This record gives sequence, structure tokens and C-alpha cells, in this order.
Amino acid sequence: MSDLQDTGFWTRFWSRLTGRTQLKKGDTSYPFDSYISSGGAVVTPETALKLSAVWACVKLRAETISTLPLQLYDSEKRIAVDHYLYRILHDSPNADMCASEFWQVQSACLDLWGNSFNLITKRSNGEVIALEPLFPSEMLVKRNKSGAIEFHYTENGKTTTYSEDKILHFKGFTLDGLVGLSAIQFFAQTIGMQFDANNQAQDWFKNGLKVGGFLETGEQTLTKEQRERMRNYLAKFSLPENSGKYMILEAGMKVSGASSIRINPVDAQLLESRYFGIEEICRAFGVPPQLIGHTSKASSWASSLEQTNQGFLTYALNPQLVRYEQTIARKLLLPQDKYKYRPKFSVDGLLRSDVAKRGDFYVKMTQNGLMTRNEARELEDLPASTDPAADKLTVQMQMVPLGENQGNPQ
Repeated sequence: MSDLQDTGFWTRFWSRLTGRTQLKKGDTSYPFDSYISSGGAVVTPETALKLSAVWACVKLRAETISTLPLQLYDSEKRIAVDHYLYRILHDSPNADMCASEFWQVQSACLDLWGNSFNLITKRSNGEVIALEPLFPSEMLVKRNKSGAIEFHYTENGKTTTYSEDKILHFKGFTLDGLVGLSAIQFFAQTIGMQFDANNQAQDWFKNGLKVGGFLETGEQTLTKEQRERMRNYLAKFSLPENSGKYMILEAGMKVSGASSIRINPVDAQLLESRYFGIEEICRAFGVPPQLIGHTSKASSWASSLEQTNQGFLTYALNPQLVRYEQTIARKLLLPQDKYKYRPKFSVDGLLRSDVAKRGDFYVKMTQNGLMTRNEARELEDLPASTDPAADKLTVQMQMVPLGENQGNPQ
């Protein structure tokens, strides 16, 4: 009862339920807790993963990003393997995770909670030595009246307050640049309806896809024992394994015409609502439905896997990758390094499905002096050629300025 008398209780409750889209001065952003659908389904980030569409979308995005190498480049666009931050970003952010696992966690947290948080451990000179992921479900983000950001993290019943420079905070889609918005929270109604549709389908299959009905016995009246035996007999035929079998009606019994209608899930729009729910979930995460195995409709403009991958990378993954890169440069690089180095994900691997087009690309780049042979070999994970000419930019000899002819000068 004391909680209900707390002046901030209902503010916190409403914030968890509806989501705070902007963190104004003096406000607190709470992690998404739960949503109860009209059918009684409880939607949380954890329960949402039980839907195959949500699981597939979150998994696809997280695993795809986790396979993209994150490199650190210097001002001359060379990989800075000797920089202290290179090992953290490319190899192992902490003692318990490899880089692939770390970025998988970041992506999953962004998709489910809209935010991911990491504790930054530094040396005395400011160099980062470890990034430790924190549970977004236990993090409160506060903005005091002066505008400064504080992070309040609760673990084992103990709350620790961190300043902004101690936390590497990645945000999903945001309206204020301070806190990200959870797709699960803002699509909770759609996800809840999907839960309800799945539960209804399960009930229909459990009951043999039949509605209850009536048996006519004419003027005869069944005894209590006969009525109970008939109910048990009907219950047996409602089991899925007995679907389509014939019942024996005795003593002039017949099935009432209005009750012998067999329900078709398509006619009841159950399957359509479930398909629509899958497409809505894909829309929330920016994932083409065919990439998670939803191929019931030709709903994609892409005509090939390469074009699908290009669209997925451009519209779904690239905005998130850019936020990663810019946040890392802002929070982890020392002031003297901010304009000397830049982190960047290598996305070439996602676009390597078409061998013919890839070969044509390399021919154009090497023959027009835009790439050396060894640079092209490096992109294909091939060892560098020892021939000195392989490191030189070359062009075709017949390429001359317009209007000139080497054989017959005008």
C-alpha cells in the first residue's frame, strides 16, 4: 500500500506501460516491463521471443551484425592493428566474450529493449581495456534538471549510479537522441494479438476444429447415465486423431443441421490474421519476410538474393551500424585520437553472393586505376602477390582524352 501512496508510483507505472519517447530534464526512463493483451497474453521482451517471427527477426539481425568485422582505420585508411582499441572492437571486448558474441548481445538488446548498456573499464591514462554488457531490464536512465545523464543499475538488490562517461550506451530508433525506443513495447499490441491468434488456433486443433452443437433425440428423453455416456462419446470424437471419422447415432438420434457446420480456419480468417501478424512483426524490425522463411506471398520487390541482401543492409542494418560506429568514436577514442581514427564495419561479405558480378566489379576497379591487384586479392581473402606490379595502379593504354587519336593526330 505504501507504493500506491508514493507520488511517483503511477508515473513510473505509466512510463513502463506506454513508453517514454523523450527524456526531458528531470525525467527518468524506465525499461519496458510488460503488456497484457486483450486475450490475457503477457508481452515482455522474453515472452515475445517465443513467437517464431520475433525470434527469427531478432536472431537474423543479431547474427548478421555479429559476423561483420569491426575495423579501426587511421587517417590514411589503413587498419590500425597497433591501436589499443583495435583489440577491444575486433577481437575481444572483455575476458568472457569474443567480438561476435558481444555484438550479438548489443543487437538483441537494441531490438528487444531499444537500448544496450556496457560498463567501460579504463586505464589511468584513459585507454579502454574492457567493455562489460549490462542487463537493459535493470537500467534506469535519469536526466537531472541541469541536463546531465545518470545511469542507475540494479544487480542483486543493489543499485549503483554511473556517470555518462562510465557507460557505453547504444540506442535504437530514438526521438531525442538520449534513449532508444523498444520495438517490442510499441508493437506489444500486435505481438499480443499474435499470441491470441496462436492460442485460438491451438484450441481449435485441440478440439478437432469443430464447434459445439446439438443432437436431436426426438421426443425421447435420455437418462442421466445415458446423457453422460453420450457426452463422453462426443468428447472422444472431438480429438484430432478422430477427425473425419463417423459416429454412430442410435435410437433415432440425428445431428442438428445448424450445428454440423465444420469450421474452416481460412474462412474464420485465423490464418490470414496470423500471416498478417508475421508481416507486421517483420515490418517492425525492418526484415524482409522471405529472409525468415515467410514466403506465402510474393511481397518483395527484390528479384534476387543479392538485391534482397542489399535492401536489408541499406534500410535495416546500415542505420544501426552507423550509430555503433559514431557512438564508439565519441565515447571510446581519446580526444587526441578522435580525428585520427575511425571505426567501421566491413559489409563486403554480405554482398558477395553473385560471383559473376563480383568479378566484373574487380575488373572495372583494377583496369581503371581505382584498385590494385593485391587490394582485390585481399577482399577475396587471398594472399598478396609477390610481383611488385600487383601493388601498382594500372589503366588501359587505349584510354586517351576525348578528341585525340594516337595513330593519326588531328
